[in-house]
Amino acid sequence: MKRHLSLLVAVVGLGALSGCTVNLPFNTRPTFDTVTQARGLNARSEGPVRVTWVPSSFPDRVDIQGASGFVGGGSRTRIPIGPGLSSRILETLDAAVGVDSSAPKVLTLTIENAKTKFQYSASVFNVTPGIDRASCDLEVDFAVGSEHWSQTFHGEAKDPKVGGTSQTGLVEQVWDDIALQVTSTVVARMRH
Repeated sequence: MKRHLSLLVAVVGLGALSGCTVNLPFNTRPTFDTVTQARGLNARSEGPVRVTWVPSSFPDRVDIQGASGFVGGGSRTRIPIGPGLSSRILETLDAAVGVDSSAPKVLTLTIENAKTKFQYSASVFNVTPGIDRASCDLEVDFAVGSEHWSQTFHGEAKDPKVGGTSQTGLVEQVWDDIALQVTSTVVARMRH
């Protein structure tokens, strides 16, 4: 009887993450350390820039997708990839070169591809789903002044603890990494 009850709990637990909508509490701001690293790029003399997004709807884009792993593969998880990446990129760019909506220098970011993948931790006894693996790929065409280039960015993170320590922390960490990569690339090109 006890064995059947354990099996029932496991099936119900997995079912809970297999087809329902999951709304996780994502933070759209970079960490203080990320902003400090961007500030360390110290390219204020190259800015400020006015940032435009193509498509213009990218900063509002929310993907609804399942997890990449077995647990939650059929879930409908809301991933605010647009707000998560665009706000971080804007804030790190502002820390490094300055962002001003009336600046004469325009930086255009054309988003060719943006995808975040994640895996929920496999513990059946988690009350709330925690993410223990995350990755993000971002492909961007850049234009600033006479400079035009394309680049693909990749970031990934894994929580070494079984069961995960945060619902969204790893995805946010990966987005911070991508924002710093984008900002570093823009700074390097503007100084070129």
